[in-house]
Amino acid sequence: MVALVSVLPQLGPSTRTRPIRDSQGRTIPGSVARLEPLTLGGVRQWLLVRGRRAESPILLKLHGGPGQAEMATAGLNGLLEKDFVVVEWDQRGSGKSGAAIQPAMAMNVSQLVADTIELTEHLTQRFGRRKLIVVGHSWGSVLGLMAAQRRPDLFSAFVSTGLIANFAEGQQVAYRFLLAESRRRGNTKALTELSSLGSPPYTGPEGIAKWRRCARWLGEFGTLWHSSEKFNPVGWMLASIEYSWPEKLRFNRAAERSFNLLYADLLSVNLSETVPRVEVPVFFAEGRHDRMAPVEVAERYFTSLTAPRKELVWFENSAHFPQWEERARFHEFLLKTVLPATAV
Repeated sequence: MVALVSVLPQLGPSTRTRPIRDSQGRTIPGSVARLEPLTLGGVRQWLLVRGRRAESPILLKLHGGPGQAEMATAGLNGLLEKDFVVVEWDQRGSGKSGAAIQPAMAMNVSQLVADTIELTEHLTQRFGRRKLIVVGHSWGSVLGLMAAQRRPDLFSAFVSTGLIANFAEGQQVAYRFLLAESRRRGNTKALTELSSLGSPPYTGPEGIAKWRRCARWLGEFGTLWHSSEKFNPVGWMLASIEYSWPEKLRFNRAAERSFNLLYADLLSVNLSETVPRVEVPVFFAEGRHDRMAPVEVAERYFTSLTAPRKELVWFENSAHFPQWEERARFHEFLLKTVLPATAV
């Protein structure tokens, strides 16, 4: 019975995150390390808030996917936590917020942008700030730009990694790359499978299955993750104390359901039409080898975008995840390029 009781707390959602410690292993006074639920858009969603100093600038991270919650990568945020209050948010339907996939009718880009704005209002009020920096990765870059367009008063800067500017066009560019790369490598298996799919854009459930097969080959060819360091999402998840075992086991199913429900919205993304202008400083961190969200599509959008300040920075040793593949450089980029722009 004692053993059973000791296991029971692990059956619900985890509320644990490691304290932020100094080099002697002592919890740093004035630091913040909290894992907590918050009601956004009428449903319970989960936040991870971590930083060495609660007075540091707030960095709100919007994960990609749709559905690929990133709390398990908190261990990669060590450098960021030195200088920012880093907020990881499992969006409705994803990760710890998997139950918030209901109501399904609310699984749309407009509602997720509304959730982003509501969360930003909560964070700025909670920490006594006027604005925060939002970092959108992949799908999260779409949410971040749309939120900044609607409420520029809440954001001191927008930063993207793996920007999705036009998803349908990106599929086409990625597919052409895959065919050419298969031929260059003499990979007949890849060429045969990819040729059988036909050209994008891919629509509907069958289209989702086709895109997943393309994405697998993008990974095989080093254009999803390019760094010599291993891309290890399973290891990151196993090591995470922010997810209980039931949450870990439900993670992939939640991600799949979220992606399926939001795929039509994703496929319709064309930021040149929907977000031609924003009234906040904009910074694109682009991995040179990214073909999941092809860099040439992002670069064309960057050229057309109107903003009070905009800058595109190349990460030469990265693909779709420069924030993780080149963590030290990304940290330096935020400190030396982005942060000074927020003080203007």
